[in-house]
Amino acid sequence: MTQKNKTSELKKYLAEMNEEALRAEILKLYQKLPQVKDYYNQDLMSESERQAMLDTYKKKVYRQFWTPSGNPKDPSNAEIKTLVAEFEKVAAFPYDVIDLLLYRVELTTEHANEFGGAADANYNASTTMFKKAMKLIQANGYLSYFRQRIEALFRFDNLDYWYIMDLENVYEELKGEN
Repeated sequence: MTQKNKTSELKKYLAEMNEEALRAEILKLYQKLPQVKDYYNQDLMSESERQAMLDTYKKKVYRQFWTPSGNPKDPSNAEIKTLVAEFEKVAAFPYDVIDLLLYRVELTTEHANEFGGAADANYNASTTMFKKAMKLIQANGYLSYFRQRIEALFRFDNLDYWYIMDLENVYEELKGEN
């Protein structure tokens, strides 16, 4: 059966339930599935609690670039991708996901700028995250909120030029679609 058929069946199933049964179903999912619990917990968080959760993930991403003593290290793109994916599963708001994605790009850019470049794999992983961030920005109409942070990325000068050009091209292409 296709995904669309399953979605139709679920909609039909839910439509047949009364309000009390729907509430029971949501509580059952909340108690049984950690991702559902995390999603609703974030949705019910205050702004400061959501920010604290985002900051926790930012610290984890930061630790991929720098040791606890502040020395640089070669980031694990796989670990960063896992951290971002974890956060995406529990983030209730696209704004927070975009913030984390851009933070990853900022760290790559600052790290490379400070040390005169980075491995192509790090640049490519960063560019992929930037594309994802830009698509979310475009889909949610958040360009005005993130424009300053994005354009600051293009001011670094101690990098492999093609990386910044890639970021600028993605930005210009998706910005033009708004």
